[in-house]
Amino acid sequence: MRSKSFYLKGAVLLAVASIPAMTLARDYRQPGTLGEGTQVHRFVLRDPATGQAMPGARYRLFLPGQRIAGVSPRSNEQDSVIFGVTDKQGNTVSVRMPRRHAKEKWILNPIVGEGDFGEAFSMRGESSNHPVTGMAYVLDLNGGYLFCNRTDSHGYTYYAQSHKAQTISLDYTFSGLQAGEYAWCRRESDAITALPAGAGPAAVFRQMLASYEAGRNEIGADFQARIRRKLIDLSIASRDDKRLDIALGLAPLPKDSLNEVGYALVDANWMVGRGMAMIDEALAHTPDNPYVLDSKGWALFRLGQPAQALTYLEQSLAAYGEGTESNLGARVEGLAHKGEVLMQLQRQDEARAAFVAAHELAPDDEKLLRTLARLEVALP
Repeated sequence: MRSKSFYLKGAVLLAVASIPAMTLARDYRQPGTLGEGTQVHRFVLRDPATGQAMPGARYRLFLPGQRIAGVSPRSNEQDSVIFGVTDKQGNTVSVRMPRRHAKEKWILNPIVGEGDFGEAFSMRGESSNHPVTGMAYVLDLNGGYLFCNRTDSHGYTYYAQSHKAQTISLDYTFSGLQAGEYAWCRRESDAITALPAGAGPAAVFRQMLASYEAGRNEIGADFQARIRRKLIDLSIASRDDKRLDIALGLAPLPKDSLNEVGYALVDANWMVGRGMAMIDEALAHTPDNPYVLDSKGWALFRLGQPAQALTYLEQSLAAYGEGTESNLGARVEGLAHKGEVLMQLQRQDEARAAFVAAHELAPDDEKLLRTLARLEVALP
C-alpha cells in the first residue's frame, strides 16, 4: 500500500498508519523521458503550501493501476511508481504512454525522509468524497521527524520515508495550527528536507533542538511538549544517553507521560532500568491502569524475569475487560507480549493461544506480525 485515505469527520482528527514492511528500491531518476507511446505527460513539482516550483527535489509519481514501459511494478501490484529528482525548473521526468491520461489522475508527491519504506495520506470530505486541499497538517514519524505542510490539489500529504517499517501519524485541523506553530514547523520541515542523504536520528536531534531553543517563544505549551517528546524519541533512536539527558532536562516530564517514555525505553531494550523507574512511578499514581501494568510486565521481561512479567501482563489484559475499539491495539500488543513471555517460559501451547487471540482481534496489526516473524511463529 502506498497511500491511505482519511475522511474528515470532526474538528480535530488523528490518523495513524504503519509504513508498510516491504522494500521499494529507490532508484531516483534524473529528468528525461521514460515509457513508450505517442502521448507525452509532463509535470512540475510544486510546494503545496506556496505553489512554487521545487527544483532539485525528490518526488514520487505514478498513475494508479497503470504500467509504464521500463518501470517494473512492485510484486502483486499494477502501477509503476517512479521515484526521481526534479531539474532546475522543478520538472519531473516526462512519461510516454500509448494514450492520453488526464493530469488529475496522476499522483505526484514531494518526498520527506530517507529510506526504502514510505507512506502518504489522502484527505477527503466524508460526504462529498472530494479531496480536501490546502489543509495544514503535521506528519509525525515514530522515532523520526515532525513535518508540516498543506495538502495538495489531490488532498495528498508529502510521501514520508523511513529506513525501516515504522508507525506514522497525521494530525490535521479545520482551523489549522496556530500561526506561530505552523511557521516554526515549516522552517523545521525545510531544515529536515535539507539534511544530507542518510542523515540519522542524531542529526535530526541536533537540528530540532536548535530550532526548539531558537523558536520556543513562537509556539504554545502543548506543541512545545510534543517537540520535547520527539527529542526524547530521537535520543532513544540514536541510543545516546547524553542526548536523552538533554531532552529530559528541557522541562519536567508530566506524570501522564511517565509510562509512555518509560515504555519507549523498555521497548527499545535500551536503558531498561531507567525506563522501569519511570513505569514504577506511573504505577504508583495509577496502580490499576492496564497500559502501565503491561509496561511493567514488558520491563520485567526485558530484565530477564519472565515469570514475574507474566503476572503483570495477565493483570493488564484482565483490566481491559471486554475492551473497546479505542484500546484494541493495546490489547493486541499485550497479547503479543504475553505470547512472547510464555514462549520464553517454554509454555508453547499457551503462547500460541495468546498469538491466535491477538490475530483474531487484529490480523493485520503490524506489531503482532513483526513479533510473529521475529519468533518464527506461523499461525493458520
